[in-house]
Parts: sequence; C-alpha cells; structure tokens
Amino acid sequence: MLYVARDSAGKICELHTSPYGDAREELAADNPEALQFIHERWRQNELSELDRDFVRAIEDTIELLIAKEVILFTDLPPKVQEKLLRRKEIRGQTHYSGNYASSDSDIIPL
Repeated sequence: MLYVARDSAGKICELHTSPYGDAREELAADNPEALQFIHERWRQNELSELDRDFVRAIEDTIELLIAKEVILFTDLPPKVQEKLLRRKEIRGQTHYSGNYASSDSDIIPL
C-alpha cells in the first residue's frame, strides 16, 4: 500500500510507503496513477543526471579548446567566464574536502 498527497488540481504530489504529513490517502502499489507518478519522477531524475553530465562535457570541451588555443578564455562572455571559474573553484574545494579519489575521477571518459 502507498500513501499519497495531492495538489490543488488533484494530482499526486507526494508518495510514501507509510502515512507521512499530508500523504494519508491509500493507493495500491499497482495503481496506474501511482505508477505514472513514479515513472515521471524517475524520468525527471534521469534527465537531471544527464543534464549534469552534459554540462560537464561542455565544460571539458571549452577547456580543451582553450588548451589548444582555438579560443581564448577572454573570448568568452564575462558571465560564462565567471561560471567556469566558479565551477572549477567548487570542484577544487570538493576534492580538497576529503574526496581522495584520483585527480582524473572528475573527468568524463569519452
């Protein structure tokens, strides 16, 4: 049995395995509406993960183009420069704060 909460339009907005918060309505685990909710959440998570990987691939491509002197870092718009520098800074802090994996673990293999 699953427990769901609904939004103002009557659509499932939460799903739990036991009563929790507003999720008090019981639905069978094979209920089509519950299965649809689970499927949509899974797809959203999958898309978010793909987006993160894609952003990293673009970032690696930009770094490669800069390293090969195809483009200059200063050719990029200021906002892009800021975002690239901030991402690089955060990744450096992540490795320093206890992630002792090899330095190549942050690179997406092609």
